[in-house]
Amino acid sequence: MSNASSLVVTHPCALIRESLSHFFSKSEFKPIHFTSEFDEDTERHLTAAGDCLWLLGVNEFTACANEAVRKTVSANPSVKVVILAASYSASDLVRGLQAGVRGFLQQDIPSKQLIKSLELVMLGQTVFPPHLAPNALGNGYSTGISSGSLIALPQADEKRLSASNVMPADVGDVAKSLSRRETSILRALTEGASNKIIARKLVITESTVKVHMKAILRKLRMQNRTQAAMWATAHLDELSCPQGAAAAA
Repeated sequence: MSNASSLVVTHPCALIRESLSHFFSKSEFKPIHFTSEFDEDTERHLTAAGDCLWLLGVNEFTACANEAVRKTVSANPSVKVVILAASYSASDLVRGLQAGVRGFLQQDIPSKQLIKSLELVMLGQTVFPPHLAPNALGNGYSTGISSGSLIALPQADEKRLSASNVMPADVGDVAKSLSRRETSILRALTEGASNKIIARKLVITESTVKVHMKAILRKLRMQNRTQAAMWATAHLDELSCPQGAAAAA
């Protein structure tokens, strides 16, 4: 992301709030408000924040949390709500999506994947664990972009998710098709490197990096570099020794 995104964090656990505050202070997200609960002060921040991200931490996605989401999105449709929960069910996912939630994440999510997930949400995607998809979404939906532990789909409306025609690439197929250089670029993407930094690191031109990026996205069947980085975070170890990989271009 080129510009810092405003972030509001609500979580009942002080230790987790402090950890998130420290973590986000070193990210491209700009924390503007940390709180233990959804109160009038938090509501004012979310209403006035314009286009921002609300990371709502809960033990369970209760009816009260669902109503807070619905109320907030109604007051400020630009707020993108992501639930960070200890546990939740497929029915919670359905209720949340209908209320305006853009993401459901497990509380023990790795830090890199948390950032990539929030970046996808800011790009208009909806993210959630794939094991909930069949029960929550039924057979009328595409499985979308899968990172192995998350699915990213186009933005949800009030009742349903829009179907995505992009299906995840098979890891084995990718292992056979990616060159060593493309794998190196994927590894750099997981570290948040820009095209300029990647070019300097690999001693190639920035235009060459862009050419490789187009090839990578085509092979992964993905739409942008954030999705590719998220996929690589989950599967890079499986690509460390690709069979039949082409030599670096």
